[in-house]
Amino acid sequence: MDAKVKRRAVPILRALRDAGRPLGASRLARDLEGRGIDVSQRTVRYYLAMLDREGLTRSCGKKGRELTPLGEQEVANSFVAEKVGFIAARMDELACQMTFQPRRRSGTVILNISLVPAARIGDAVAEMMAIFEAGLSMGRFVTIARPGESLGRLKVPDDQFAIGTVCSVSINGILLAEGIPAVSRFAGLLEVADHQPVRFTEMIYYEGTSLDPMEVFISGRMTRVREAARTGNGIIGASFREIPAVAVPRVRKTCAKLAQIGLGGLLMVGKPNRPLLEAPVPEGRAGLVVVGGLNPLAAVEEAGIKTHNKALTALFEFERLTSFRELPSLLRGASQ
Repeated sequence: MDAKVKRRAVPILRALRDAGRPLGASRLARDLEGRGIDVSQRTVRYYLAMLDREGLTRSCGKKGRELTPLGEQEVANSFVAEKVGFIAARMDELACQMTFQPRRRSGTVILNISLVPAARIGDAVAEMMAIFEAGLSMGRFVTIARPGESLGRLKVPDDQFAIGTVCSVSINGILLAEGIPAVSRFAGLLEVADHQPVRFTEMIYYEGTSLDPMEVFISGRMTRVREAARTGNGIIGASFREIPAVAVPRVRKTCAKLAQIGLGGLLMVGKPNRPLLEAPVPEGRAGLVVVGGLNPLAAVEEAGIKTHNKALTALFEFERLTSFRELPSLLRGASQ
């Protein structure tokens, strides 16, 4: 498949991936139109036939087409340059779709999903609980799925457990519902000394990456979250946001309420028009530093337990989450 044809075919593959189920040509044409791509059903059928021949899609009869494993890989690898800024767009998309209402403690929040070897799940949970206890996580709620179960659209492998943690971008969605737009600028490694944030030692700007920064930091074992929890000195994952300067009092109030219901994650609020932890802030804006939702899994990785982490995975009903303190009892139930 030449580059020109691939460029036109990849949006079809992406639409099939995002749907998570077979789609026909007419539905694909509508989905592509919603993505700003004007294409006829006839053209979609032409490309689907080509993708079938390439082994990237397969027919499911009257239901339409679905991706093959080769097609999944093609979507993951296609046109990296076009995916730069994808993480920032994904953040905005999920924040807009969130329905969480703090007063009712109901609605959807954004979930990260991580896989941990079933043989080490007890050790992994112990590592995670220490990070939650130290307040280095995005609140205190999690969910767990056993081997063979599903979490979101993920089917958990037979030799793994899936752990869902609240993504820090959930704060963006909650603030947006309050009429406060928050712009996520970068994620980084935050040095902590005597339990206090000191400075960012590494930064990856969302607009300039096709990868989630926390996934990069964890897989590279660049954090020292366990040490930070144990001694108050270390390197944790955190992210930087900007808000309108006039909204600072409201943000402080909202985040204080979130902490009371178990969704605390705000580390610092900057002064209007002033740098925060040496990060510059434009005129009329103020900075926020928010703890990384994947920090508990960073500690698991630091302990030598292999993890596979995916941030910004899905919207998830808050009512289905449980306190991290319930994890040991959930594991005991899984072993019975």
